[in-house]
Amino acid sequence: MDLHVTTASNEELIHFCIQRGEEGAVFADIIGAIVVKVTPTIVVKWGYSVTATEAAMQEFAYKNINHDIVRVPRVYRFVQDELERGFLFMDYVPGQKLLDLDLTVHADIIPRITNIIAYLGQIKHGQRPGPIGEKGPQGYLWGDDGVDKAFVSVANLNRYLNRRLSLRNDSIDLSPYPLVLCHMDLVRRNMILGEDLRSIYLLDWAHAGFYPRFYELAALPYMSPYDELYEKPLIAAMESMMQLTDDEKRDMKLVHYAQAATLRWQFNEEPEEA
Repeated sequence: MDLHVTTASNEELIHFCIQRGEEGAVFADIIGAIVVKVTPTIVVKWGYSVTATEAAMQEFAYKNINHDIVRVPRVYRFVQDELERGFLFMDYVPGQKLLDLDLTVHADIIPRITNIIAYLGQIKHGQRPGPIGEKGPQGYLWGDDGVDKAFVSVANLNRYLNRRLSLRNDSIDLSPYPLVLCHMDLVRRNMILGEDLRSIYLLDWAHAGFYPRFYELAALPYMSPYDELYEKPLIAAMESMMQLTDDEKRDMKLVHYAQAATLRWQFNEEPEEA
């Protein structure tokens, strides 16, 4: 069956994916989703965990980054079925997963990823924290279920954090920091070394959003699965590159405390205004 991703109806795209199932899966290790080749140059990532928010963040990254520094697969379509499963159609990226590389042989990988993170930390997008769209942040720093509704302002995010920090009689104010593009899931399985052996592609933008720059560093200790040979040198390289201020170091610790409280306690979130 030939499928023209840009012109097919939503129903045709969904039917194609359901019919194919997991046949020909490109990635079998993506939690909550499968990635299947649609054409020689296009894949679809689909499942209940695939959202319009992920598609919006990946599209933003594709359109706003310098592709000589880091690459992101182009987004062609996002559709959703009546069961709220998302279907994200994007470029197929041939190459090697960084997970399969011997870092003792490819000693340049950690410095290159550090440079990519430094570059992403220069990309700003307004004063609304979190991802683009109506859905709140997902990922390691936000507990098992993430945040249901998007934060409408930094003050809104402060209130979310301070509910949790009040258990320690602590508080945080993130308003002094610019909000920059953070990927927030920099495990090696989410990166591919292109066939040219030069380009690095960043995949899986489900946890991405706009946060103070130290959020990218704060998320690294929670990467799953644990990858000591990668995680420890990357954290050290990022700390050296970022040269965090004392205020940033303190606030990063507070973000970790808030994450721990989210995992342990249940909080009733009240509607917030900007």
